[in-house]
Amino acid sequence: MKIGVLGSGQLGQMMCLEAIPMGHEFFCFSPDGNSPSGKVGAKETVFPYDSLKQLETWIQNLDVLSFEFENIPKPTLDFLKNQKSISIFPPPESLVIAQDRYLEKSYVRKLGFRTAEFFHLTKETSKFEVSISYPWIIKTLRFGYDGKGQVRVQNETEYQSFLQSAFQTEGSEYLIEEVISFQKEISIILTRFQNGDIVCYGAVENEHKHHILDLSIFPARIPIGLNLEAIELASKLAESLSYVGTIGVEFFIKENQLYLNEFAPRPHNTGHYTQDCQSFSQFYLHVQAITGNNPPSDVRPKPTLMKNILGNSYSESLNIAKELLRDDRYRLHLYAKEEAKPGRKMGHMNFKGTLEEVNSLFHDL
Repeated sequence: MKIGVLGSGQLGQMMCLEAIPMGHEFFCFSPDGNSPSGKVGAKETVFPYDSLKQLETWIQNLDVLSFEFENIPKPTLDFLKNQKSISIFPPPESLVIAQDRYLEKSYVRKLGFRTAEFFHLTKETSKFEVSISYPWIIKTLRFGYDGKGQVRVQNETEYQSFLQSAFQTEGSEYLIEEVISFQKEISIILTRFQNGDIVCYGAVENEHKHHILDLSIFPARIPIGLNLEAIELASKLAESLSYVGTIGVEFFIKENQLYLNEFAPRPHNTGHYTQDCQSFSQFYLHVQAITGNNPPSDVRPKPTLMKNILGNSYSESLNIAKELLRDDRYRLHLYAKEEAKPGRKMGHMNFKGTLEEVNSLFHDL
C-alpha cells in the first residue's frame, strides 16, 4: 500500500522503518526537507501544511493517510474531513480536539473522565472571576509542548501581571488549569484496529526534567487496579473518537485516582520503549491498523526502560551511549536531525530490563 503521513519528523521516521520492510511505500508531506523521515526512505513532498492545492494532488497518489504531528492547521483538517477518495486514520476530528486544550478537556469531561479544574481564558472572560484555587498553570490554547507556551501563576498579583500582556495578539486564548500535586504520571499506549479490536501494553511510568520527558519505565510501578482502570479509560476514549491507529493517553495519579492530562492522536514518545520490549512496537501496530490488518494474537511486552537523548551536551551523551552499547541489552535510536539544540529530542536509548538492573551511566544521557 501507499501510506502518506502529514509530518516528517522522528515519529514518521519510525513508522517508515516499520512500513517499508512490510512492502509498503511511504510518503510524507511537511514544510521540512531533508527530514528524519526522508533520511530513511520516505518520499518527501515539501510544502506548508495549509497548501491545500498541493495536498489535494499529493493524496491522489495514496491508499491511506495518517499523521505523525497533531498541530495541523484546522482549515487543512476541515479539508481532509471532506475527502472521500482516501482512508484517513485517525479521523481528522481527533486532531481538532487534541490540538485545542479547551476542547480536549471539555471533551473528556463529557465522557465522565476526571481532570484538573480548568477555565477558558479569553479577552472577554478575563473580566470574570476564576473559581480555581491557586496555583495555576496558564497554557496557550494551541501549540506548545515540552513546557513551551506555559506559565505558572501563584497568586492574584501574578495573574493580573499576566493579563497586562496576554491579549496583545488578536484572538489570543488560554486555558487556566489547576495545578495537581500528583504522585506519578503514567501513560497508556494502545492501538485500535479497523474492526474495533484494541491492543494495549499496559501503563508506562514517566519522569520529566524541565518539563521534557526524561525516562519511561515499563511496566509502571502502580497497583494492578489502577493499571486496568487506565486501560479501560484510554480504550473508552479511543472508541468515542472512532479512532484507528496508535494513541497515547497521559494520566496523573493523585490519591489513588486517575486524572486525564492529555492525549496524543499518534504514536507517542512514552511508547518508544516498545521498539525493544521484545514484542511488537507501537509503530508496527500503527501501520498494521491503518492498512487494514488484524491485530497480532500474542502481545507480551517485557520490562523495558526508555531514556530520551536531548541536544544538551549531545556529544557527551553519544559517548555514554556508545559505552552502554557494549552491553547488548541496550539499543540506541537516533533521529538524524540536522542540528543539536538544547531541549531538542535527538534520539533515545532503550534498555531491555528493569530499573534495578540499569547501568548508572544510563541516567547521565
